[in-house]
Amino acid sequence: MNDLFATIYEALFGLYDSQFSLIFDTLYDYGGYNLLGLTFIAVPLIMFVCFYLLWKYPYGKLWHWLLWLLIAFLVTGGISWGISNNEIFLSDNQALIDALADPESGYEQYANTLPLLYALFNGLLSVAVGFIFSLILKQFSKIQIHLPF
Repeated sequence: MNDLFATIYEALFGLYDSQFSLIFDTLYDYGGYNLLGLTFIAVPLIMFVCFYLLWKYPYGKLWHWLLWLLIAFLVTGGISWGISNNEIFLSDNQALIDALADPESGYEQYANTLPLLYALFNGLLSVAVGFIFSLILKQFSKIQIHLPF
């Protein structure tokens, strides 16, 4: 799974920069990509299971569903920001710690932008995955069978 998630972030979204490879090697080696990947899958799954199977409000509207999607985006983004920030700045990788401490390397400045990018991309992925989960889960719902459309 680590390879799949690393490919999504590094190749598909173009986040990889060979000049700062220590950051990406650390995320790969210490399982940061697995945590980020599971976040954009688990959060919308849990949220839409709750929406379709537990929420018993029979008059759900499209804006309810959109609000749920927005909340999934925000929760996933927040968790992803925290994971990536901790994996980068609280790493046990001594080479990365030294590079972040050296102001001439540019690592710290570059690393400060990455958690926000991971949060944004994971939020967008959670919206896409949440939409797919919605199409699947609405078939099993007794109440919200008409949402998203």
